[in-house]
Amino acid sequence: MRLRFVALAAALTGASLAGGWVSRVEAQGLENHLYPPTELDVGGTLLRLSETIRIDPQNRPELGTEINVEDVLGVSRTTLQPRLAFRWRPGCLPIRRHELEVGFFRAVRSAEKTLDRTIVFRDTTFNLGAQVNSNIRTSQLFVNYRFAFTAHENTQIGFTVGLGAIFLRSELDALTAVNNPQVQYADTSKFTAPVGSVGFYGRFRLGNRWYLEPDLRAIYVKISNFKAGVLEGGAAVRYFFSNTIGAELGYGLGFYKVIVETPESGSGFLGIDVHGKVKYTVNGLRGGVVFLF
Repeated sequence: MRLRFVALAAALTGASLAGGWVSRVEAQGLENHLYPPTELDVGGTLLRLSETIRIDPQNRPELGTEINVEDVLGVSRTTLQPRLAFRWRPGCLPIRRHELEVGFFRAVRSAEKTLDRTIVFRDTTFNLGAQVNSNIRTSQLFVNYRFAFTAHENTQIGFTVGLGAIFLRSELDALTAVNNPQVQYADTSKFTAPVGSVGFYGRFRLGNRWYLEPDLRAIYVKISNFKAGVLEGGAAVRYFFSNTIGAELGYGLGFYKVIVETPESGSGFLGIDVHGKVKYTVNGLRGGVVFLF
């Protein structure tokens, strides 16, 4: 944990030194970066996760076991992962009013543990005492549209609509014996959950170089056999070394709960053929470099 914080701090320090050098070389006055036409944010996120999954057997609804992957499977609650985000203000629209943001981050965790309870995962039963090798991949794609109803020189406030998807891939392998990598039986589930949220955001210019960006969104939807609740929020501080490069340090919180019930007939909402429940909470401390174009 300490090494991950040190790595994140080292990356920010490197960006700071590089930005300072660029600033001295360019020797130019700083512009207002509250409304940049295009920007790219490249960095990493130190994630702390809590994830509960239930994947039901086919044609046997709600017989799957709710599995807290950190407690039952022993995967780590923390992971350092890359993050990428791109923002664009279309020139065909009032540039101070409209913004699109596209981003992606992932969390990949694995562990090996002897089960202290029997669990049912999709169509496979993993018995008490089984040595299970688990691989949990949870990636998230997000697209945010923002409209500023207040767009002043140093203040921007508006509403935002967020859309995206959580890509969950869970693989459980029961090993023949402790310290033996040979697989006795296994099961894998892939589950894509569409998510969305609406709320408000702000952008504030605190000085020539400092900016603050808070954001808060939420939603609950129920369509056919699909139910989802989402709460997302966070804040970020930015410091610009020049008119083309800056650094960002932020914190985000996301709570996602998706339930897909077995439909009474047909394949249900969006044709999802995996039925169960995913409850996913993520806290993230992120740092990165911001490039303006």
